[in-house]
Amino acid sequence: MIDTITKLFDQPITKSRYLPTVSSCLPELIMGFMMKNRYDERRLRIKKILKPVNITHEYRDDEQMSRVHIHGVRLEPSTTITHLCETINRAKPITVESYKNILKYNRLSCDSCSQHLRDGVYPVDIKCLPKLSRNRYKSDFLYLRSMLEHDEELPWFSSWTEFNIFMLCPSFIGSAQYK
Repeated sequence: MIDTITKLFDQPITKSRYLPTVSSCLPELIMGFMMKNRYDERRLRIKKILKPVNITHEYRDDEQMSRVHIHGVRLEPSTTITHLCETINRAKPITVESYKNILKYNRLSCDSCSQHLRDGVYPVDIKCLPKLSRNRYKSDFLYLRSMLEHDEELPWFSSWTEFNIFMLCPSFIGSAQYK
């Protein structure tokens, strides 16, 4: 079992499974996980009945465009999302501290997920779900765990991780590049 995990951890994700975000559909709200390797793809699978999506979102990283890969469920955003994206665009370039201040002002947080912050990818703690989405998903851990498929070949604790909310907005530098 350990060999399986080690091999999966060292393998890159299956990029062909991820579809790019469409800029005309942004901002978009996704509840899920940032995928980094095959191990993540195997251990973090949302049940098909919830219609999970695999998304690639481009962002500016130093002097080049990079991509993040997200597996999650699309959420119907509340009006707060448009306001947040507009506020973030006015505050650019955004830092972790300025982003946290914007969230705090709007009674939101990113205490458990700020490491996912990128240009155009804005994480929010799962506990803020009722404020951001019109969907009726609960934000408690046991309910969210029930949304995941369990892989019998992996240890029981492999899927014990926290869902995140991702606000996907146009990349500031990337969108300026395409104008």
